[in-house]
Amino acid sequence: MKKYLLSTAALLLGLLAYSQEADDLGNHAEITIIPRLDLGINAVKGSPDESGFNLGNSSLYTLFEGSASEHFSWTLANHWFQGEHFLGSNADPFALFKGLGHSDTTNWIDFMKVDLTFGSWTFTLGKDSMSTGGFEYEPWDWDVHPVTASPLWNDLSPYQWGAKVAWTTPSELTTLSLQMTTSPFGERPFGSGLWTGSFQWRGEYDWYAPIWSVSLIGTAPRQNAWLVSLGNQFLLGDWTLTLDWSNTSGINEDYNGFLHGCNFHGVVEYAPSERFDLSVRGNYAINYDHDLAPNWFKAGAVFQFYPLRESQDLRVHALAQYNSLMQGLEATIGITYNFRIKLW
Repeated sequence: MKKYLLSTAALLLGLLAYSQEADDLGNHAEITIIPRLDLGINAVKGSPDESGFNLGNSSLYTLFEGSASEHFSWTLANHWFQGEHFLGSNADPFALFKGLGHSDTTNWIDFMKVDLTFGSWTFTLGKDSMSTGGFEYEPWDWDVHPVTASPLWNDLSPYQWGAKVAWTTPSELTTLSLQMTTSPFGERPFGSGLWTGSFQWRGEYDWYAPIWSVSLIGTAPRQNAWLVSLGNQFLLGDWTLTLDWSNTSGINEDYNGFLHGCNFHGVVEYAPSERFDLSVRGNYAINYDHDLAPNWFKAGAVFQFYPLRESQDLRVHALAQYNSLMQGLEATIGITYNFRIKLW
């Protein structure tokens, strides 16, 4: 597997040398600083210790992206601060940095990848999101509301080191990709010897857009598990209906495999203007082994408002939902801003 990655890296370096001889089309770079501040509250039935205020998805990210030509581009996304690491008895403000050499947890580096594009082909090398997860994994993490996300989004460490090759049809309606990365169940990215192979189909067909994927994920030496994610989006004017399905209800407590079950994640969004949108969101997790976890659901609503005209860099958001597993209500209000610095 290491030979495969080294061969891919050599190929990409050769293509990069070629791309540098090309013209300067698309030569640009930009840094974005993204602070997000959330204030949340939980009201858990019969559990006063689990009730109270929290920092939600309060975070600080930076995004450095750009291109040197029409063939070569890069993405570097860093996660500097996470509010949940500053609360509770197990709080560790430096957790993001301590996990830097691990693949079984998210850490300071989310993305660190380069893309080489030649015609219909795109080659990617570096740390990237695994090609799975349906539409849940499409937004940047700083735009996501984790309490409304599925167990898979919240529990799986999706940013892994590896390589991907993607082919887009001449109509640009369909993209097929193959990806090989390290495994989210390996403690060390390469030292654990665990790997993930993924095939993904993406499409944009008028009113219907799919993101379907099949991944074979190493969970232990000589042990693998299949992860199937079927993302479906239906575009109906101002309305968007999204339904993601995965063949697991989450990760087990020992973080060494998937729970046997499935999960449905649905969103109905109404966006009559670029200034605001309103959505109803829900999850339903089915567990086949009820001794480990029961079936459960959560459902709620999210409101997002963009005060700036001609821009969505500033977002004010509010949400509320009911969670049957904790038998309680969750609510959050917050604000996110994208401060953009154009370098060239």
